Amino acid sequence: MKKLLAAALAVATVASLSTVSFAATDWEVVNYDQTVAIFDDGSVAAYDGANSVKPDKTLYFAIGDMLISDATDSYVLAGEYYTNKDLFKVKSDKGDENAKMIKSMALSEKSIPVAGVSSRGPWFEIKLNDDFTDKEFKINPSFTVTAKDDFYATTSQDSQGNYILRPVDGDKTIPSNSVVIAKGDKIHYNVGKYYISNTTDDADQDYMAGTGGIVLKPNKNDDNTITWEDANNTIATLTFYSDDNAAKFFPKLTTKWDNTDYAEYFADQNAFIFDFVGRAAGETKIASTSRATLELYNPYYDWDEDLLTVAPEDCVIYQIVNGELVDVTASFTALQNDDGDYVFQTKTRELGCYIIAEAEASAVVGDPTAPVDEKPVPNTGR
Repeated sequence: MKKLLAAALAVATVASLSTVSFAATDWEVVNYDQTVAIFDDGSVAAYDGANSVKPDKTLYFAIGDMLISDATDSYVLAGEYYTNKDLFKVKSDKGDENAKMIKSMALSEKSIPVAGVSSRGPWFEIKLNDDFTDKEFKINPSFTVTAKDDFYATTSQDSQGNYILRPVDGDKTIPSNSVVIAKGDKIHYNVGKYYISNTTDDADQDYMAGTGGIVLKPNKNDDNTITWEDANNTIATLTFYSDDNAAKFFPKLTTKWDNTDYAEYFADQNAFIFDFVGRAAGETKIASTSRATLELYNPYYDWDEDLLTVAPEDCVIYQIVNGELVDVTASFTALQNDDGDYVFQTKTRELGCYIIAEAEASAVVGDPTAPVDEKPVPNTGR
């Protein structure tokens, strides 16, 4: 019986040897689930040293070269052949559990540093969807690679003495008994079980803008302060007194326009977005005894010149409410806080997506009326 040994020969520090058994035209990679998932910076993806990963990440699994052995000889198939669509077809399977947490699966040639050296893999790439809760989702995805040509054993050997496999590519002189992998053979890779979940922080916390993969649990019946910063300065603060429930919420703040549908309304001016991304899933409700104080730092303050480039009274503040761009300027107060910083301050029970502009948007969708935020948030028990 033939056996296939999957060896990440090109990036041995990432993927270890895996044994494969042969049945009919299927090659099952038995221990591929021991391959370590990494990020595109080469760091290990699992945050607990096992198989726990955070949402909204992209995982890469090294494929490497394939070492095939029988009773007498051993052969090597270069993993780079997988990237040739004339030679192999790659099919992905999200699995039966929590497939919704997988955004996409593909073969990738992304340049990733491994042991200080840039490598093009190839890699199996799995992009994860975001989640804004403290729930855990188990996934068990897999890939199947199907040969579209016969691969035969040449007389050439690699440095380890393995005979190198090459595609037949229409050569009629190659004897059939030299074919090791036949056209139509399938090679199956199961990357193993991974557990997707956010970690939990206790307030008080300071976060960099864009930091995700975290849910925040307020200090029960106590004052709480959360601060968000960019590379240079503080850009937002939230202060509140938590209630008995102290329900968790998703604190990620992004200031990028990349994924918003509203940038076109501000294309003719210098506008700034403050998007608490969990709001789309209702995961930014604040468990407080009274409305929390949110301060968005005035983006028109020039730190170098110590002056405001746009008068605060001329600024217009919008909020995305039920998919509509709504003028909420009247809900904010322009002031200097206790630290002397210029901010726009409001009271709220739920964080949203805010846009601070130097003038009105070129088009406004919906009724330009500030939302009423007076009713207490019901205790849902979360």
